[in-house]
Amino acid sequence: MAQVVVYGPNGARTTANTVFTEADKEAGFTMSEYDRLIAGQVPGREGYQGATQTEPLTENYPGDYGGEDDSTPTNERESVVGIGNTNYDTKDYSTVGEDGEVVIKNEDGSVYSPIAKRDMPIPTGAEYWNVDGNYYIVYFIPGTGVPVYYDSSLEDLKNIFGDIEFAEIESTIKTPTSSEWSGAIRFGDSLELADPNIYDPSQSPWVSFVDTLSKEANVRPWLNDEEMLNLLAESTLEGRTVTDAEWQSTNWWRSHTQAERDWLLLAQSSTTDFAGSLPADAQNKIDNDRLGIKNLMEQSGINNPSDELINWVSEKFTTGTWSEAYTADQITVLSDPTLEANLDTDLDSFITSGAIDYDTTRAGESQVKRLVKEILGPVFGGNLADSQIQKWAGMVRNDPDAEIQIRETMMNMKKGIFGETYNDELTYEEIAAPWRGFTTNTWGGTVDESSTLFQDVVKSNDVGKATTMLYNAGLKDGGSEKIKNEVLSNLVGQFGGGSVRRII
Repeated sequence: MAQVVVYGPNGARTTANTVFTEADKEAGFTMSEYDRLIAGQVPGREGYQGATQTEPLTENYPGDYGGEDDSTPTNERESVVGIGNTNYDTKDYSTVGEDGEVVIKNEDGSVYSPIAKRDMPIPTGAEYWNVDGNYYIVYFIPGTGVPVYYDSSLEDLKNIFGDIEFAEIESTIKTPTSSEWSGAIRFGDSLELADPNIYDPSQSPWVSFVDTLSKEANVRPWLNDEEMLNLLAESTLEGRTVTDAEWQSTNWWRSHTQAERDWLLLAQSSTTDFAGSLPADAQNKIDNDRLGIKNLMEQSGINNPSDELINWVSEKFTTGTWSEAYTADQITVLSDPTLEANLDTDLDSFITSGAIDYDTTRAGESQVKRLVKEILGPVFGGNLADSQIQKWAGMVRNDPDAEIQIRETMMNMKKGIFGETYNDELTYEEIAAPWRGFTTNTWGGTVDESSTLFQDVVKSNDVGKATTMLYNAGLKDGGSEKIKNEVLSNLVGQFGGGSVRRII
C-alpha cells in the first residue's frame, strides 16, 4: 500500500491509501481511499474534499489531527499544546515500512502478527457486547454504523481467544446503548462466524456477507430491491418470517409477474433472515428445473453444455424471470444462431464476459467478443457487424492460432481510430483505464464510457483539453453538480462577500 498524509482545512491532517486495493473492490468502491477522500466521499472526513497537499507517511508523522477553530477546546489545539499532543490520534507511527504502512512491534522487538499471536478463527475488528447477561460478537456495516451481531457466550470467547487473550477481551466487553441495541441486526452465532467456509478471517464479515448476498440474489432476485431488504431486515430483528400480506404490499410485488411472486413465496416460506437455507420444496424445484434445462439444451443440439450455462438459464426460469416459452425460445437460438431471432441481451453478455463457449456454431464468439472489448472498446467494437464477429469466430473454430491474426487486424483498426495519439501497441483497455479515474474525479461521478464525451476525452490524450471538455459538458443541463458547485464557489471567491446556494 502507499499511505500518504493529506492536509485539509484549519491544519487538519489524516492518512489515506493511494492504491485501489482488492478490499476496496470487495467493499463495492470504485476508487482508492485517497481518491474517495479528496472527492469528499469518506464519511466523517468530507472536509478533505479537494485537498491537494500531501506527503509520504514517515516515522516522524505526529498523528491524525482534526484541525482547530473557535469551537476546539484549548487543551486540544496543537497551536497551544504542541504537535501530536491532542490525543486525536494515539497510534504509534515510530516505525513505518517501505510501503508506507505502520509496522507494529511486540515488546521483544519482533513484528506483530495478529494471526501468529492469536490464531484467531473469527474476523478482526469486532466489539463484544453484554446485554442482560447475554454476550454477542458485534461488527458494523461500513459507511452506515449499523451494528450486526452474532450470538456468543463467555465460554465461546474463551475458546476463541484462550485464557490469556480472553482476559484482554473481557476488559473490553461493553453494554450498548438502547438505540445501538434496538438498531442491531442478528447475523448468526459464533459457530457460523468461526467457519472459514462462511467467513474469511482476514476481512470484515460484511464483505463476506455482501458476496454471499450477491450470489443469493441469483436465486432470490428480490434481494436486489431496497424495499424488500428493509422488510427482511425488520423481520430478522423480530425473529419471524415476512407474511404474505407484507410481501403483497411492496412495489416489487406489484411490478413482477405471478411466476416471480410464486417463487418468492416458496423460497421465503420458512426463512427468517436474508439468505437462510431454502425450504425443501424450493430446493427441489431448483434441482428439477436445472435437470429439465440440461435435457432441453442437449435435445436442441447443444453438446455437453457447461454447468455455468445450465445454472444461469435455469435460474432465470426457476425465479420466474423467464417464462417457459421464452426459455425454450432462447435455448433454440443458442443451439442455432443462424435463426432470425435475437439472443437475450443479458444471456449474450453472460456468455461474452464469462468466457462461456459451448459446442455449437456459436463456439468462438465469446473469445472474439472479449478481444473486441479489450482492443476496440464498447463504442467502436459495439458497432461491428454480427457477420464480422461470426466470420472471426469461424476462423477461431477452424484454427486455434487464428486469434493472432484477428488481434493484429483489430490493432490496425484501433490505430485508425486513435491515429498517432497513443502508442500503437496499446489496446483500448490500456488507453481508457487511466481516463476512467480522471473523469470520475473531475465529474464527481462515473461518465458513461460509451458517450461521446468520454470518447473525446480519451482521444484527446491531453489533461488540459479533457478538463475543458468535462467542464463545458458539466455546466449544461443534466451535467455535473460537482462542476457547477465548483464554478459557483470560484465566482464567489472572485467577487467576494455574500453567500451562494449550493446546487443539490
